[in-house]
Amino acid sequence: MMFFQIGAITLNIQWGAFILATLLLMLMEKFIYKKPSLFQDTLFYYVLVWKFSYIALNWTMFIQNPMSALYFNGGVLGHILGIVIAGLLLLLKTKKNVRNQDWQYLFVSFFVFYMLFHGSIYFLSGDWVVGIALFIVLLMVTYRSNKNQIELLILFNCIFLAYEKKIFEIEGWTFLIITLIALIFMIMKEKQLLKNVISWCIIVILASTAALNFEKTKTVMTMGKAADLELQTLSGDTVQLSAYQGKKVILNFWATWCPPCKAEMPHMQKFYEEHGDEVEVIAVNLTSRDNGKEALASFIEEYGLTIPIPLDEEGEYGKIYEVISIPTTYVIDENGDILQKIVGPLDQSTLESL
Repeated sequence: MMFFQIGAITLNIQWGAFILATLLLMLMEKFIYKKPSLFQDTLFYYVLVWKFSYIALNWTMFIQNPMSALYFNGGVLGHILGIVIAGLLLLLKTKKNVRNQDWQYLFVSFFVFYMLFHGSIYFLSGDWVVGIALFIVLLMVTYRSNKNQIELLILFNCIFLAYEKKIFEIEGWTFLIITLIALIFMIMKEKQLLKNVISWCIIVILASTAALNFEKTKTVMTMGKAADLELQTLSGDTVQLSAYQGKKVILNFWATWCPPCKAEMPHMQKFYEEHGDEVEVIAVNLTSRDNGKEALASFIEEYGLTIPIPLDEEGEYGKIYEVISIPTTYVIDENGDILQKIVGPLDQSTLESL
């Protein structure tokens, strides 16, 4: 599950886990390690670049709706830019005193954060037992002597990345690259560690391979059947949800005056153009809450929308689907079962992962 609910608002689990892991790291550095590291500053630079790289990488969409920069980020390319620029800023900050920097502690902070991040994802996903168990294991490793601390943290992180089948995804290769840099630093600092590092690498590879091949059963939870929907578009065409049985559906509720809806709609259109054969997109205009048909026609023309846009003129389906905040999006599978409800704007990459 990618999202968790707080009242009427749905939040991305990864963002929630990121915030929780950052707060827990700050507490650990204050009360356990009792010294700050430059990792928190580096993390801040990374988030800043990753978030606002959206402007450079999606210039057309940003010009069309500048508010979209508040809701979206630069995706994978922004992630890479964030890491590179944050790394360069870290080097610039430490260049005058590079030899005296505690690089080992900097890398320890990163590996601790990554493990806290994993635990937070489990915790926020509802797997509290696994999440708390990870936190306990981390505390046990932390309270040990410094001997093998980095190696143990690398081992546990790699096992969970492999177990979650993420070792070849963006999270996995990012972790592996930074791990490789950390190991090179360690060997350069103390050449006698080479044999020890190689031994630990072999252990990590074997453990990760075992976790990667571990088959776990996943139960797909549904929120029940989607209520059938039958409405007309501006041109008089009828859109009926049950007609798309056997096809995945993104069912979106929106209005022309809503700022996050304006930010989301170009992403929805682009997703529809690229994946319309596999996934149907239905963008229900909450006409009873909107500024009239003329405003809708103008919006459709301005944004060049070809997505089916049925009109909920009586507000009937807004009530049936319990749409309070907009945009609200439902993910519906081929059997007509609701898999997820997301409150808030979605970009193309999030739609693709959903």
